[in-house]
Amino acid sequence: MALYSMRKARGCWRFIRALHTGPEATPAPQKDGVKRVFSGIQPTGIPHLGNYLGAIESWVRLQSEHSSVLYCIVDLHSITVPQDPAVLRQSIWDMTAALLACGIDPEKTVLFQQSQVSEHTQLSWILTCMVRLPRLQHLHQWKAKTAKQKHDGTMGLLTYPVLQAADVLLYKSTHVPVGEDQIQHMELIQDLARGFNKKYGEFFPVPKSILKDGEEDNTWL
Repeated sequence: MALYSMRKARGCWRFIRALHTGPEATPAPQKDGVKRVFSGIQPTGIPHLGNYLGAIESWVRLQSEHSSVLYCIVDLHSITVPQDPAVLRQSIWDMTAALLACGIDPEKTVLFQQSQVSEHTQLSWILTCMVRLPRLQHLHQWKAKTAKQKHDGTMGLLTYPVLQAADVLLYKSTHVPVGEDQIQHMELIQDLARGFNKKYGEFFPVPKSILKDGEEDNTWL
């Protein structure tokens, strides 16, 4: 499984290079072009029923409906709270195995580990330098989580929506399955894409949400 994960990471790296470098770089998908779906899930170990109904079930369906689908185990997001390295490492393997067992097909999707692709953090830093502090402080997820932590939230917790934006935009994704609770974060992603394009020229497509009415998707938090 370790060898398989390394091959997937190399494949993602080549995919990014093909998107962003050289005279023959792949153009951003157009309005009427092929959809590129991206989503992530934290390595919480073995998924529970809520994970399956909230995200994984739709992931299995989406991989059969679209020709370009990327699913990511977002281990960098998980360290916004303290983690035991050994437990986290095992949780990544457990989540990978569970996703495959639930029907995620490596022949139809790219399934990979976030931290194995360094461009996620590189783009996150660029985008962080574009966003204003009050915008992040007014996100309801930041307010809710810092309230639980008695206003002792970390910078990682504050800026993780920007890392989310980097996750999505890095692959020039056009569609992202999200829950109602993630609408603010999608608006931030869309604004960052527009801001980048306005400043540096048309580069990122502005991704759209794939919503499931009445359901929350907390897998990417």
